[in-house]
Amino acid sequence: MSNVAGGPQASPGALSPESRAASIDVLKSTAEPGKELDILIVGGGVVGAGAALDAVTRGLTVGIVEARDWASGTSSRSSKLIHGGLRYLEMLDFGLVQEALQERGLLIQQIAPHLVRPVPFLYPLTHRFWERPYVGAGIMLYDTLGLTSGHSRGVPMHKHLFRRGTLRAAPSLKDDAFVGSIRYYDA
Repeated sequence: MSNVAGGPQASPGALSPESRAASIDVLKSTAEPGKELDILIVGGGVVGAGAALDAVTRGLTVGIVEARDWASGTSSRSSKLIHGGLRYLEMLDFGLVQEALQERGLLIQQIAPHLVRPVPFLYPLTHRFWERPYVGAGIMLYDTLGLTSGHSRGVPMHKHLFRRGTLRAAPSLKDDAFVGSIRYYDA
């Protein structure tokens, strides 16, 4: 913790029981009148650390607290998406996609149906002729791999939408920025 007006400074970069105790003392001192923080950030993941850095560089007094270790689980907790790895199809990693879709099916149907639910995504199409068949074939393959994973997909099949259907699904989109979309599901 640094940049707290009038508070003791922990040595930069030192991670020790002593520096932790000093940081906690500095944070406690911000409860005193005139020593309040401008911002208290809860969570020391990539977003919290970035927000703290941005605020400190703007001259604000900042406190940041983290329940675990800095950036612990940042990657695994940044998204709650249970997905089958659609992006890996273009890399032709069919084994990885098949395994991920099998796990997604298990989660939706057996392990955690109370936590995992289908989530729709719109893939915007911006090119008139080649993009719909190219992306559509990939998403159809994705759906097919989900069907052949040995477990029920648990999510609806994809659907092609033209401009009007896309605007009904996402009315705030700029209507001349796309020619249509494909709605597909993960969980």
